[in-house]
Amino acid sequence: MAKGKAQDLFRSKAPWIMALLMRDFKIAVDDAAAIVGNLGHESGGFASLQETKPTVPSSRGGFGWAQWTGPRRRKYEAYYNRAALDGAGDQANYGFLFSELKGSYRGAIAKLQAAKGLAAKVKAFELAYEQSGKKHYASRNQWAAIALEAWNDAGAAPKLPAWALPPKKDAPPLKPAPTPPAAPPAPEVIEKKVVADPGELHTPVTRSKTFWTWMLTAIGAPVAAFGNLDWRVQLAIVGVIVAFAAYGITRRAQLAQAVRDLKAELE
Repeated sequence: MAKGKAQDLFRSKAPWIMALLMRDFKIAVDDAAAIVGNLGHESGGFASLQETKPTVPSSRGGFGWAQWTGPRRRKYEAYYNRAALDGAGDQANYGFLFSELKGSYRGAIAKLQAAKGLAAKVKAFELAYEQSGKKHYASRNQWAAIALEAWNDAGAAPKLPAWALPPKKDAPPLKPAPTPPAAPPAPEVIEKKVVADPGELHTPVTRSKTFWTWMLTAIGAPVAAFGNLDWRVQLAIVGVIVAFAAYGITRRAQLAQAVRDLKAELE
């Protein structure tokens, strides 16, 4: 089993990998330690992601946390290329591990949970997921024990990498300020021209000059008319004058009343 820098690297990563496994698969801490112990053995504590001495001569060997080999390596490479991730990075490695344990290797979780004790869980996961040609259970168990120790040292609350954090929920949109009620429209002023004598409309009819003008005309016209003209002509003239006088007095009274009504409304 690797020591020194490789073990330090493993201790720094094991707690948060275990935390993600426990969160995403609802497994216990021993189950997570067994998985990480197997990964630690395969990758030399996450320090040797490329297999140095492939089991199959002239092959590319295994790659990644779990030393994915052959068709599984090609699937892993397609995965991180499609996602535009670094194949040696933590996000790509955990993402592919997650996809296999949720997909074609999902049975490994059930077998892991069914096993009793850390060593039994390490073996159950190796058989169901790693399926290595050479088991090396002693090394896997040691890495699992280190993972569990690192978990306890981290206080069971390791800091997760930014990419593993759940997306933040968008803040609720601010409610728009209530629209103030529209101001009432300004009163419409309609101007009407009043064709009348403005200096006398506020006075009673009998006190206005217009009234007496017409009245005197009506009285004086017959006297003036009965002169040298034929009486029929004179009578016709008198009739016209009287008619105009009556119209003028009536119109004057109507206008005076209209002005008084308007003045009362305005006051």
